[in-house]
Amino acid sequence: MAEGKKTFIFYSDWINMVRKMPNKDAGELLKHILSYVNDENPTTDNVLVDVVFGHMQPILKSDLLKWEKQLKRFSDMGKKSAENKKSQVQPKLTNVKPTLTVNDNVNVNDILLLYNKFVEEVKSGGFDSRVEAMYMRLKLQKGSLTPLLKEFYLHLVEENRLHKNTNDLFINFKNWLNIQETKGKLKQYKL
Repeated sequence: MAEGKKTFIFYSDWINMVRKMPNKDAGELLKHILSYVNDENPTTDNVLVDVVFGHMQPILKSDLLKWEKQLKRFSDMGKKSAENKKSQVQPKLTNVKPTLTVNDNVNVNDILLLYNKFVEEVKSGGFDSRVEAMYMRLKLQKGSLTPLLKEFYLHLVEENRLHKNTNDLFINFKNWLNIQETKGKLKQYKL
């Protein structure tokens, strides 16, 4: 049995073989199976146990190979998901100097602080399902979130409006993306 695997499938149709065995032999077969799935490489002099187990062993091996294949698939999927998340991450923009003129009623630093908090929440998965839905709806390439967030920051400064929280900022980002889509400005980010 593979390391970390604590279960195995015991098929109900095996009863047809086991039912015809004397109880003593059936008990020995059960112990033999449990030794096998725990990697103890059991042997037996009991011909009946050897024959019945000979029918079960290939199925147990096949199940183990399926489990190992599935485990590898899940591992690969997890690694791919982590890589995708890394490629979508927006670094903090702490040294950004806006090139736009801003009215005095909102401090650019306040916009930047909330924007950086928003980016951190996106980076840590706080908006994962909504970001994924946005990617699918707009048919965006993976990794296009980073440059779009940079463009959105410039829009925020130009808009000169401080949002209440990161959720409001996300709604504004989504609306801004929809406007960019209708203007045809997302073509370079499409699949």
